[in-house]
Amino acid sequence: MAALNLLRLSRITGNPSYEERAGRLMKAFADSVAPHPSAYCQLMVALDLAVGPSLEIVIAGREGADDTRAMIEALRAEFLPHAVILFRPEGESAARIASLAPYVESQSALNGAATAYVCRNFACEQPVTDPAEMMR
Repeated sequence: MAALNLLRLSRITGNPSYEERAGRLMKAFADSVAPHPSAYCQLMVALDLAVGPSLEIVIAGREGADDTRAMIEALRAEFLPHAVILFRPEGESAARIASLAPYVESQSALNGAATAYVCRNFACEQPVTDPAEMMR
């Protein structure tokens, strides 16, 4: 679980040192895992996330707004084990999130509508405001 959490923290914050720590942790257990990988389910999930592909999805919008809720519900309706999802609220809270994940500072709601930024390795597609388009 620790390796998986370190990987997610790395993707959320953009800090590669967390991913390096997760790699060292997985390597430390490699000899124990090799003969019985099914006994180490969470470590296998972490390894799967580490080797990718993975997604970073940022939802920028007003907290509690219907369009923001629709984006989040669309993500919750799918099984997305390779996705790290971050909510970037509009307003004062945006600065707090940006202090943890600096790459979200420029990701804001377009024309006041909840907006999804779907990224692979921090390279983002064009932002979208439609939940169905986000899921594609």
